[in-house]
Amino acid sequence: MPVFLNLSITKAQNNSGDSIKTKAEKLKHLYVLSTASSSDMKDVYKQQFFDEFPNTFKGLNDLYGYENSKPAILYFESAAHILELFNNLQNINDTLYYKKIISIAINGHWDADAVNYFQHGLRNRTEFKPELIVYILKSLPEEQIKSFWYFYFDGVHPKKEIADSLLKIKSIDNKVYTLMLAAHQEILNQPKE
Repeated sequence: MPVFLNLSITKAQNNSGDSIKTKAEKLKHLYVLSTASSSDMKDVYKQQFFDEFPNTFKGLNDLYGYENSKPAILYFESAAHILELFNNLQNINDTLYYKKIISIAINGHWDADAVNYFQHGLRNRTEFKPELIVYILKSLPEEQIKSFWYFYFDGVHPKKEIADSLLKIKSIDNKVYTLMLAAHQEILNQPKE
């Protein structure tokens, strides 16, 4: 599946500090071009920003996170890049967009700031098009499906109730629904620090 091919390429690129710095510079530049009010090519730049945006949770954290008491290279741009632009992209093919957010969520965990911003957008999109989420998820191994849902529900104060829009997943695909419930229960059973 192409998503996994992209994951391995991105992972290899992100192993080098120079590649992260280069990627960060591209994202900063594309953000400016995407949001410039006088640009005639906004959609092209938004597509390029989407293409450059990380494909994995590790990639997201390496660029926008906060690890070991140190902000990542784009930490201070995370609200603009993720909340304002990435979460609101409308010109990207839905299937491509949803594949990317799913691939980022797999093996993810809640964290403040950038991860929280991304998770907010992921939740909105998931609840908006649960059918598309299920369509993509059901082609993945069970552990990845559960990992997606684990990230979806993870947080400081996880909701005890599942959104009504997600409950209809049961009628779409029972396996995805069962894994969603299991991940939700796992989150609720975890002691919070």
